[in-house]
Amino acid sequence: MSYNTQHREVSLSSAIGIFTTILLIIMVGKLALGFDTAILLMIVAMFTSFVYVFCYKFTWNELFEGGVVPMVARASGAMMILLTVGPMIAVWMISGTIPYIIYLGLKILTPKTYLLAAFVLTAVSSTVTGTSWGTAATFGVALMGIAVGLDVSPAIAGGAIVAGSYFGDKLSPVSDTTVLAAAVAEVDVMDHIRSMLWTTTPAFLISLIVYFLIGSNASGSIDMGQINDILAALDNTFKLTPITLIPPACLLGLAWMRKPTLPVLWVAIATAIPLGMMQGYDISKIISIMANGPHISTGIENIDKLLSRGGLSFMAGSVAVVFFAYIFAGELEYSGTFRRISSTLRDKFIQRNRGKLILSTSLTGIMTSLGTGNSYLSEIVPGTMYKDLFDEMNISRRVLSRTLEDSGTIVVALIPWSAAGIYMSTVLGVPVFSYMPWAFLCYLGFITAWIYGFTGIAIWPSDNDKKKVVR
Repeated sequence: MSYNTQHREVSLSSAIGIFTTILLIIMVGKLALGFDTAILLMIVAMFTSFVYVFCYKFTWNELFEGGVVPMVARASGAMMILLTVGPMIAVWMISGTIPYIIYLGLKILTPKTYLLAAFVLTAVSSTVTGTSWGTAATFGVALMGIAVGLDVSPAIAGGAIVAGSYFGDKLSPVSDTTVLAAAVAEVDVMDHIRSMLWTTTPAFLISLIVYFLIGSNASGSIDMGQINDILAALDNTFKLTPITLIPPACLLGLAWMRKPTLPVLWVAIATAIPLGMMQGYDISKIISIMANGPHISTGIENIDKLLSRGGLSFMAGSVAVVFFAYIFAGELEYSGTFRRISSTLRDKFIQRNRGKLILSTSLTGIMTSLGTGNSYLSEIVPGTMYKDLFDEMNISRRVLSRTLEDSGTIVVALIPWSAAGIYMSTVLGVPVFSYMPWAFLCYLGFITAWIYGFTGIAIWPSDNDKKKVVR
């Protein structure tokens, strides 16, 4: 199909204006007016379509086929995972898997140790498996249940879980984003990970200290009566045995073996179905619950609310948000709006200054995350834009690959309209704006990268002469 090529070019001021208007619509609509996120993003998609068609003379077919379709295609994997995780959570609830993990956690953890344990446990899990989403859907959901029992703030608990989940997503050699960042910068994966330790280790240690201090100020006395009531309610409602841990064991093992995500989730569902039958559900009831979610009654309201989650319908709203977000993101990309802003940053701001180069690379990644909500694009866009400039300024591409992850991979979880933000808030039951301040690791990384850029710490000279192929 031939497109109309007579459209106007988007100027820098217009690009900034369009992007600012999008952020205002979302922030005012969400924070001030409390509108539904999916509807807000549909309004944003209508706004960008109107602007590009009527003000810049793009045709709808041009925007749709050249921008929207490719962008939505990129989101198809995330949407399929979202739709699969819903039934998985539902069947893990009725199988006793998540209730058993909650049961064990309430017996072991205390308010003083909870945040530290939640952060470390999710960090270890995500490092082993390379997946933040899988960690949040398994240990994350269970840990939120433990938080309810221990009367820990859901916002702080959610922040610790998200931060820990993204620690491994950023550092694990089996994580797709880790491999992607190394590939974009054209460095060896292990060299990339060693470089990331320079910014991630301080962020991790600071997070540990802060979670420890917050926990140490928690109430030293636990209402054992309430805890015992929850334990008794879980014990009376489910058959709690170690065999209910088979589904998460399969998921973690297959993820560590780097098997494809969707089949891994299907195995996690399949292994939980017999356990659901062991709990007294017949197969037709289990299928219905996978579609519509469970309605579990233990006699304790907060626990019932947590356990009665999941199902295909549970994730439908999240998929709608991702879909509409990728519509306007595709238009922003196709129209050159993002390219105009990022190229201006490159050409007029850096001025051969290493600190400014690191800052500009980081801001481009963050801005791409804000506009597209996509962790892959937040690495690919700044990586392809700046890698030659890193060579020209005699800076190792290991610094580039590290900055891509510091400002892309883990920042998307802090963006309410990103696939990651929608996923985490839906699975954990905590709004992004609530857990955002407590997910310290997710922003301490790029702050550390900025400090290093302007002080020269860990800014190594170019190693083009010994550039390695990503393995």
